[in-house]
Amino acid sequence: MHAAPRRPSLTLFAHPESFLRLEEAGSTIPPYRPTYDFPGPYVDAEHERLGTGPLRDGYLVDRRTGGILGWPIQGWLRREDALKLYEMAYFAGGDILELGSFHGLSTSLLALAERSGPRPKGIETVDLSPRSVAMTRLNLLRQGLLHRVRVHRGDALPFVRTRRAEGRRYAMVFVDHSHAYGPVHDVCRELHALVEPGGFCLFHDFNDPRNCDPTDVDHGVHQAVTGGLDPDAFEFYGIYGVVAMYRRSEGRS
Repeated sequence: MHAAPRRPSLTLFAHPESFLRLEEAGSTIPPYRPTYDFPGPYVDAEHERLGTGPLRDGYLVDRRTGGILGWPIQGWLRREDALKLYEMAYFAGGDILELGSFHGLSTSLLALAERSGPRPKGIETVDLSPRSVAMTRLNLLRQGLLHRVRVHRGDALPFVRTRRAEGRRYAMVFVDHSHAYGPVHDVCRELHALVEPGGFCLFHDFNDPRNCDPTDVDHGVHQAVTGGLDPDAFEFYGIYGVVAMYRRSEGRS
């Protein structure tokens, strides 16, 4: 049995030494390490299942809607990615935004973490593909999680700009709507006004060797993040698997 997890201390652990330059992308897969101070290696039982459960192809999380014999949720999350997403959603101090849901694998982890976490928070996800939106809703429904997530269909950049104009702020933003330079760079330019001070943004496929290939126009997340995020507003916090995480500075509005 797991004891009820305590609230984390005010101490946050950054891992700046895990940064990989563009030419190093994919050369190593940094392990999951906690950002928050909590007892034991896992936040709770669900977090432990992510850390010890079955893998697809030896490294991708194999999550199903009804246990080991349930419907598989399509997606590409390394174990390290999934552990970090769950931890950050569990302890997030406010609302969560996901850009790009595909079939709801990462969305499910965000919703599970919110359900178990120490405080309620809203979760929104947006995807341009009608099929992805439909599958996300279906997979959340099968897990009893649909009521915890507002699922939208739309383009990430207009959605972000609309939320910014409305004055919305998020404690956590997970960016996975594209692997290409332009769409990710454009969103990065908006995040300083969307992420609340002290909040976090996470970028999937930042640590992907395809970013290094100048002939691959479909991949440029590393360049988009390092060139698009305001360096005065965001601090690099670590790479975990292929996910890079940055924290919004608390002193600049």
